[in-house]
Amino acid sequence: MKKTLCLMIACLVLLSLALPVSAQGQASNSEKDFRFTIKTNPLAALGGPFWLAIVPLTGEYKVLFEAKVAPKASFQFGVGYIGPSALLNLDDLTNDGENISGIKTSGFRVQGMFKYFLSRNLQAPEGFYIGPHVSFATAELKSKDNAENYIKAQKINANGVIGYQLITKGGFALDIYTGIGFVSRNWTFSGSEFDTDQTGFRDKASINIPFGFSFGYAF
Repeated sequence: MKKTLCLMIACLVLLSLALPVSAQGQASNSEKDFRFTIKTNPLAALGGPFWLAIVPLTGEYKVLFEAKVAPKASFQFGVGYIGPSALLNLDDLTNDGENISGIKTSGFRVQGMFKYFLSRNLQAPEGFYIGPHVSFATAELKSKDNAENYIKAQKINANGVIGYQLITKGGFALDIYTGIGFVSRNWTFSGSEFDTDQTGFRDKASINIPFGFSFGYAF
């Protein structure tokens, strides 16, 4: 966890040092007024938003849409389908004589972010920004052999974030952010008995350090 946090902070620092120079040059050379941005992050398919320790229980397949609402502000809305992780596909598990069966994974996630841009020489949606970010995710992992055996999960995030969005003259957009906030998780079980002390499936609320990365096209 500490290594991951250090890596996220290092990425943001490097961006803060490297990107303003190119962004200022871009601002002086480009007359394009980007008003909308469509983005995604294919890496989210490997794991998220539900994990068991370092094991991804789900993957997310999402799209983000951002619209400029003022010279220094934009609003971003995202929707995602939650399915099996591309890294560890639980849907492909088979019975081995120990009550392990295939699992059907399904769910969705919605999220919203308001961005206020701080860069003096750039307007939204380019440059450094701060703002609130909220999201809600729900998923169900159901046994293929017995539909009465399932796990339902819900996750709520509320964060304050700081980030940087780079948009090239051609419209390529790169967005990265981190911050701090609050996360709440809730688990519901049906059918088989679960030992939550051993599995780690616990209802809990805790401090959250988000990290977001996406890229796409601005127009």
